[in-house]
This record gives sequence, C-alpha cells and structure tokens, in this order.
Amino acid sequence: MKASEIKKKFLEFFKSKGHTIVPSSSLLPVGDPTLLFTTAGMVQFKPFFTGAVELPYTRAASSQKCLRTTDLENVGKTERHCTFFEMLGNFSFGDYFKKEAIEYALEFSTQHLGFPIEKIWITVYLDDDEALEYWVEAGIPRERIVKLGKKDNFWGPAGDSGACGPCSELYLDRGIEKGRNCSPNSPTCKPGCDCDRFLEFWNLVFNQYNQDVNGVLHPLAQTGIDTGSGLERVALLLQNVDSVYDTDELSRIIQKIEKLTNQKYEGELKPAFRVLTDHSRAITFAICDGILPDKTGRGYVIRRLIRRACLYARKLQIKEPFIYKLISEVVEIYKEEYPELLEKQAQVEKTVELEEKLFLNTLEIGLLQMESMISQYQAQGKKLFSGIDAFKLYGTFGFPKEMTKEILEERGLEFDEKGFEEELEKDRNLSRETWKGKQIQILSNVEFSKIPPTKFLGYTSLESRAFVVGLILEDKPISLLKAGQTGIIILNQTPFYAESGGQIGDTGFIKANNFLFQVLDTQKENDVYLHIGVVLSGEISLNSEVLAGVDEERRELLTYHHSGTHLLHSALREILGKHVSQKASLVSNEYLRFDFSHPTPMKIEEILSVEEFVNKAIISSVPVDTKIYELEEAKKTGAIAFFEEKYGDKVRVVSMGEFSSEFCGGCHVSNTSQIGAFLIKKESSPGAGNRRIEAICGPQVEKYFQEEFQSLGSVVNELNLKLKEVFDSKEHFISYTVPTPEEIQREFQENGSKAVKTFREKKAQLEKIISEKKNLLYQEKKKKEQALSSNLLSQQAQILEKAQDLGKIKFVVYETNPVKIELLKELGDSLKNKLPNLFFLAIVKTEEVDTLLMMAGKEAVKFGVNCNNLLKQVLLKLDGRGGGKPDLAQGSSKKRELLNLAIEDLKSELQKL
Repeated sequence: MKASEIKKKFLEFFKSKGHTIVPSSSLLPVGDPTLLFTTAGMVQFKPFFTGAVELPYTRAASSQKCLRTTDLENVGKTERHCTFFEMLGNFSFGDYFKKEAIEYALEFSTQHLGFPIEKIWITVYLDDDEALEYWVEAGIPRERIVKLGKKDNFWGPAGDSGACGPCSELYLDRGIEKGRNCSPNSPTCKPGCDCDRFLEFWNLVFNQYNQDVNGVLHPLAQTGIDTGSGLERVALLLQNVDSVYDTDELSRIIQKIEKLTNQKYEGELKPAFRVLTDHSRAITFAICDGILPDKTGRGYVIRRLIRRACLYARKLQIKEPFIYKLISEVVEIYKEEYPELLEKQAQVEKTVELEEKLFLNTLEIGLLQMESMISQYQAQGKKLFSGIDAFKLYGTFGFPKEMTKEILEERGLEFDEKGFEEELEKDRNLSRETWKGKQIQILSNVEFSKIPPTKFLGYTSLESRAFVVGLILEDKPISLLKAGQTGIIILNQTPFYAESGGQIGDTGFIKANNFLFQVLDTQKENDVYLHIGVVLSGEISLNSEVLAGVDEERRELLTYHHSGTHLLHSALREILGKHVSQKASLVSNEYLRFDFSHPTPMKIEEILSVEEFVNKAIISSVPVDTKIYELEEAKKTGAIAFFEEKYGDKVRVVSMGEFSSEFCGGCHVSNTSQIGAFLIKKESSPGAGNRRIEAICGPQVEKYFQEEFQSLGSVVNELNLKLKEVFDSKEHFISYTVPTPEEIQREFQENGSKAVKTFREKKAQLEKIISEKKNLLYQEKKKKEQALSSNLLSQQAQILEKAQDLGKIKFVVYETNPVKIELLKELGDSLKNKLPNLFFLAIVKTEEVDTLLMMAGKEAVKFGVNCNNLLKQVLLKLDGRGGGKPDLAQGSSKKRELLNLAIEDLKSELQKL
C-alpha cells in the first residue's frame, strides 16, 4: 500500500466516524512562540483543548506535516529518524474519550491496514487501568498489554504549555529475527525493549490536564483525544521494508540522487543519501511555508539543515550546489496534496541554491582548516576541541556549532560547549570601535596619499573585476597576503560601499584563482576603500587581478533602510516642524536608527502620523532619482543637507518625488515601492534636546508582526480567551482571531504597507483585551489567595495540637496539596510567634515532586536548630536539592518512598539538642 493510499484510507475511515477532515496547517506554528515548528498534529488544535476558542466541530482528523530536529544528529545514521514527516491523527474535543479512541485505532489497524491482531501489542500508563480494560474488551489479551512509566506513556504538551495526559501506544511485532541481542523467548523482549522487534506505529493521548508555563497540571474543562501515527512508519510496516527511506515516496528522492550522482544507495554511502533525501524534503516544505534561512531562530535551523546536507553531499563527491536540484522531485511527489509547492518551486530552488553557494564558498577551506586543527589535537593527545577553535570555524567559515560537534564526534574529539558560548558572547559584545581603535595606528603607518583614489562602482554594479593596489597586515603595508591572515585589501575600483553617512559597509567576497577573501567590513580613508577581512584560501599579491562581489541580499536590505531613513526625515519635518534636523543615523541591514533635534518626547499620534507618511510614500511608488550637482547649484534645489557635513565641490542629491530630497552618497532603492513597508519600533532620547527613532523596513516588518502575533496568540491560549465573544461585544473591532503567519504574509502581498496600520490596530486591540483579562485574573487570584491564607491561618490551633515534644523542641509536620510557598511561610511565621521553640516542616505534594519547607522559631534556633543543615541531611537521603538559612530552608525531592524514614531521622537529630 502506497503512502498516499494509507493517508486516503485513514482520512476516509475517520470521516465515516463523524470526523471533520482538516487540512494540514503550516510548519510555522500559529500563536505559539514556545514552538519553533509544528511538531505534531495537535499543534493547530491546542486552543480547542483548552477552550480558548469556540469549537467549530468536536471531532477532527488530519494528515499534518511536521518538522522536528531534536534527534538531528541521528538523521541519516538510523533506519527511521527524519526531520520532516507526516502525522496522521484523529482528535476529540470533549466528545468521545478512551473507549472509542481505542476501538477506532484497533478497527482501522486490523480491518483497513490489515495488521494481524495477534501481532499487535499495547502499552498503557502505569496507573491507567481504565485504558487497559478497554483494550481487553476490544480484543487484546492482557499478556500483550505492557504498563510503562511517565517517560514512555505520559504525553506532555506541544511547547511549554497546553493539553496533556496519559497515553497508550500500538506496536507491531515484526518477529524474533528483529530482536538483535534478545533471545527468542526473553521475558523482557516486549514493547519498551531497545531492540527493533516491536515498532510503535500509533500513539493515543488521553488529554485530561492543561499544563501551565510553570509545569503545573490543571484538570481540563473537557477531556479530549489526540492521536498520532507517523505515515512513514506505517508505510514501512505495510511495504515490508527495513527503512523509511525505502518506502515508496522517499525512495523516489533516493533514485533521483542516484541518477544525478551516478552513485549507488548502498554501504557506507547510505547515510549521505538519507541526509540529502530528508533534508531536501524538510527545507522544501519549510521555505514554502515562509521559513527562510537566517542567523537565528527557526531560520537558523533551516540554514543548518542546508549546511548539513552540503557536508554530506561531499561524501558523494559533490562539491557544487546540488540540494536545489532535488526540490523538483519533492514537488512532483507532493504537489497533488500540497499545490503551494508547485506555485513556489522556483522561489524555493533559488533560495536554496543561493544558500548553498554562500556556504560552499567557504566549506572546502573550512574543512581543510578543521582537518589541520584536528591533526594537531590528535598529535598532542588532546580530546577537548577548544571553544576558541570551534568559534573560528563558526565565525570565519559559517560552520554551525552542531555540525562541528558532529564531525568532531566522528573523529573521537569532544566539543567545548561552554568555551564556544563564551566566545560567541564576546563576539556579540564587540562594537564597531574595533576598526576605530586601529584606525589611528594604520593611518600613521600607511601613506594613503600615495595610493590612488578607489573608483566606486557600487551604485550600478554589485560585482566587478579589479586590480589589487594595496595590501595591509595589522598596521603595515605588505606585498603578499596569505591564507589564515586577517588584513586589508585595496582595489583600484570596487562595488563595495564603504561605511559613511550612517550606512554600514558592505560585506562579500574577493576571489581569484585558488584565492578567496571574505570581506567582513568596508571602510575608507579619504577616497581609498579598505576591504577588511580574512583570507580563506590561497594568497594574493599586489597588482593581481580579482573579482569583487558584494553580498546582494544584505545590500538590498541596506537600501530599504537607507531610503526609509530619508522618508522618515521628511516625515518628521512635516509632522513635528522644520526645526527637525538629523543629528546622527545608523543604516544597517536589520534596522535603522535616526537621531534628530526635538525638545519633547513624541506623542503616540505623532509617531503613527510619521509612520503613515512614510508608508504613503511607499504606496505611491515614486521613482528615486539621483543627480550630481555643483554644490551651490545643489543648495538651490532645496534638498536637505545632512548635519554639519563637509561637502566637496560636487554633491549627489537623492530625490523621491514630492516626499524627499537630500544630499546623500549612500545606496538606495530605484523606486519607493521596493521598500515594502515601514514601521517604528521605538522612540526614545539619546540626550538632552534630541530624540531617537528605531525603525524597520521591508521583510523585517512582516517578520515583526508574525512574531508579535505568535506571542500574543500564546497568551490568548494560556488565558483561555474566547476572542469571538469579546469582539462581538465591541463592534468596532475588525478581527475575531489572532492573524496567522499566512494571513500576515497575504495581507502584505495584497495591500503592501497599508497592512502596517491594519496590524497595528489588531495588535492594540488584542493587547487591550489581554490586559483586561489579566487584571481580572489577578483580582480573582488575590481573592483566592486571601481566602486560602485565611483558611490556612484558621487551622493553626489544629496544627499546633499535633506538635510533638522532642525535648527542647516542639516538632510538627503539615502536609498539603499544591499551594503557594509564600502562604506556607506566612503560616509558619504565625505558628513560630505562638510557639518560639517550634520546628515546622511543611510538605507540598505534587504528582512527582515533594517540596519541603523547614522553619524554626527564635528559641529553637537558640537551642541549636539550623534548618539549612538539617534540610541538607534530609535531602541527602532523598536525592534532592535545596538550602537556606538557620531559621528557614526549602528544597525538593522525588524519592517519596523514603520520606517517612527521613522524617524519623530528622526527629532523632532534633531530640539530641
């Protein structure tokens, strides 16, 4: 049975059982910042389980695309690990529960998939006798039902909070020959054994609780069912193959790789084939859902997958961009069910090819450098690969730390995680003062007056041929720059923009035969451009011809923010007055910062008006015109000159129709519409009489709203807010739900920068509702705590009656269900005031952990009681942790079975005083 047929049968079966068939949601989880990706079928239904939304149906089924990277290092090395997979699932929201879920699962497994019932085994949670009996009633003998603990059979929430509960899993017995080291009749060879004989193919989660962000379980208002069955695993079992990579869909990608490389999927090459197969599928779906390769967050994971695939491609002798060539096969396999793959195929291929090129530029040299480092470590007998060296590979060659770690483990070396993180933190703290600190020294030793001015080509070209006219190592002119050296290259002409006018310098590469130089920054002295960076391979000498290429994507983002800065300046003068003048600015690829003269903080209405002015200019799609004028002639045009700037005889004027005209030598868009959108993130003061605005342009605006609404959506779920009811009561609200990433993307595509105002309003509405709800919950919480406090304090007499005489000390134990520790401290203080020689032990019992609170009265302390020491003695026996002071200490333990014995030992210690 093909994977597509399995999926079809599953959905048809549950449709016949009254389930609504729901399409797969995006890999980008909606309204849940605790998740990087959609990791399970239930993610899109989290609000349904908590009651946060009005239920459109009470039964659902889906085939959900999922992405997990928790076991990434195993992908390719095992038969079953994947990062991307499809999860078949059926769900109940306050409708049916354990009995029906069990009956449905067994019926579909035996009557529709054809699994022999005598080969099906079941696991249940240790305490879930109810589920066990339902399985027996359904036809599974008790001897084929195994009880397992919380690690295996209690399912936590998807993310830091949400629905959870005990679960029951279905396993298929694949035969004793799969038992590896287990003997055929071994009593321990059953589900839960580490061998491959029993393969889990379906997990039924019985949602009974809602776990909050602090890990506390609360009974759900309504129980629910959440099941998950990995499509690839079911296909593996039905197609009778050993690996998910041998199933019908994934084997097609394997065959494509064989055809393109003339290599066979066998022996030592199998892991490389599997990595390329899995990662190409994962990145295709992720990028199609708008998750682009990036330096941080989920984008970093996609970049990491691409780079890991590049590394494994080398094992197939592939050293050029290759992964993008597999995307067409992925699209061909899945286009019928996911037509958006075909629509976005060209975009995905382009994105992946560019990422591959970016990494492959440095991968070869990075691996050679790493091999050299490893050889030195092995020669010296060292096992720990230092964080400094690991960071060099990361910073210079773009090696993700996880990739370095994986390579090192293959070579028998350890990765210095702590050292790497320390180096990363140092790098984050380095400012641009690094260049300025060296500037004076370089200026004094290099005669720039003897070097011809650099011709700048970067307004019209991002790549050009050039000749090397200067080389600098540290602070000295040299004639040869070699691999591994950090230095400066001066060219006769360049497309690289050197930092000036607030715009930071370009980055990119300078290449020649067997020579590669990574440009990390571009500065200039007078009219001489300095390309600052590191030689990744080869060597370069004076007068050599090279190819200089700017990082195009980064430059594009810089133009958005630079043109946005000009429009911002005009908007401020229009809204606040002509007294506004620029005092300083920073134009980066990630954001813009603009300091200007203004005596008072801007009102929110003024900020929104400025933002609206800029977005109107963007919508107007005005051509950006640049002209060179004589200085006096330029002044007559009315163009704004920058603050205290010194201009030459000729100046460049950048005009954007009626909206802006300024003196500027920076890089800009050719039409205001290219900026995309503009949003002010922050208004503040850098000093007396001046104000500062930080803003973002282009894709950063869309990304900002996606992250903001994800965060707000998570709070909506956590607070169980029923938005439709709230919005219905206030007609002027324009949205009943939290916008999804897809809706945000669509809004910007259809309405451009008008979407900024739309989403600002929606965000403000949500924040107001959330604030009102939080305030209401706070008031309710305070009332409950006051009532609980009164209740606890009312029990004082009863508690003190149970106090035991232990010589000089009165001893009392108070056990309770979960309660705030502050309330117990309040109770303990009151008890100590009444009985100064009291030793008070409070025990808060939760499902797994006991919290111990010890408090001693003034006289008890005088008699020698030290709560800190006594607690540590007790926790030593209970394998717990904690500490405190002589009169108060607190800790926790999981060894409940030893607690009574530990208390008796504690009493013995107190009696000795």
